[in-house]
Amino acid sequence: MKTDSFLQPGLMSLATAVLAATSGENAMAVELVLHEPVVVSQAPAGVKEWGPWQFPLLQRLADGLLLAEFQTGADSATDYGLPMGQAVSDDNGASWHTVPAPGLTAGLRLPNGDELRAIQQPSVPLKGLAMPKPWAVIPGSYDAVVQTYYWRAELPVDLPKGWAFLRRRAGGTEWVKELAQVTVPDQVEYATEGVYVVPFLDQDRIQVAPDGRLLAMLYVRPQMSRHRTVDRRYLSMLLESADHGRSWTCKSTIPYCPDPKADPDWDARDGFTEPQTGRLPDGSLLTLMRTSDGNRRGPLYATRSTDGGASWEKPRVFNGQTGSWPQILSLKNGVTVVASGAPGVYLCWSADPAGKTWSAPLAVVPHGGTCGYSDLLALNDHEFLIVYSSFDIPDRNGQPRKTILCRKVTVRN
Repeated sequence: MKTDSFLQPGLMSLATAVLAATSGENAMAVELVLHEPVVVSQAPAGVKEWGPWQFPLLQRLADGLLLAEFQTGADSATDYGLPMGQAVSDDNGASWHTVPAPGLTAGLRLPNGDELRAIQQPSVPLKGLAMPKPWAVIPGSYDAVVQTYYWRAELPVDLPKGWAFLRRRAGGTEWVKELAQVTVPDQVEYATEGVYVVPFLDQDRIQVAPDGRLLAMLYVRPQMSRHRTVDRRYLSMLLESADHGRSWTCKSTIPYCPDPKADPDWDARDGFTEPQTGRLPDGSLLTLMRTSDGNRRGPLYATRSTDGGASWEKPRVFNGQTGSWPQILSLKNGVTVVASGAPGVYLCWSADPAGKTWSAPLAVVPHGGTCGYSDLLALNDHEFLIVYSSFDIPDRNGQPRKTILCRKVTVRN
């Protein structure tokens, strides 16, 4: 089935935008051209709730096709591990085709030729489980959602083991499930919303370092003091694998370090969340982190590492922006692009190899009507795609639908 790539005339007032920015000591003019948005997938007419047709992911398959994935269940731990909605493109995002069940698998290509895909396993209902005494019960800032933590060693032995991956070996055709060994400080796991959450890594937070090691960001762990008391609900940490994803260890952590002048709600925050790391043209790492939570919107923070992620600079507010899970993409033309959202979806960019100066944000979706999450994928040295959600795109009969959109962006410098 092919998804029609249509938009009614006048639906997007910003079909093409050209802005100029300067960055670095030697100013370089950069223009971003936003091409027409294309429909990837639309939800059924009755789907209005938060969660379905949101949180898109974009990857390139081994055969060159593009695969867009998006959530079709609720934004809840109870729906972790459910199948994703999928669409493919054979023309670099100009049109999209729905992928029927059981779907396709896109993995990260590793230096040894393997492909690796981190997966979520379904959460396990707590009813009927003989759970141990909790180590900590941590209230959250959203709708009184509580996370109950347990020491891993005390959990029932029949619970599913965590950190699952699919691997397709170099030259092979079959994807094989495997469990990685992940060693992080304070071996705790948690339950919430009446289910035990099987530990997992997010596919879009894994990247290959220049030396072939794998790096991955993780944050669903509490930030603790030396006496194992909870300081913050979440702690951002960088994991590293030297054996192609079969085992992982904690390389570094980024403790919550707020700017009280920039955020009046700093002391009520859950911590640094939804961290994303990208490699800048000068070889350093840039990590962006969210602080928006149930205590209103908070600023994005940025920190850099010049030693491969072993240590980090003091986090600072990034470009005056708020937002949820940011995305970072460095093109081979030397321009780095950041997408962030909630509210809206925005792009900013830098021609500074160290990523220290940035353009003003450019609105892809100006304010509400989107989950704010997006993903970026390079097409070539000067073009990339952004996928994002919009909640009120008319279908062929003029009825607004929750929709995943794709848009090509050309960078001129």
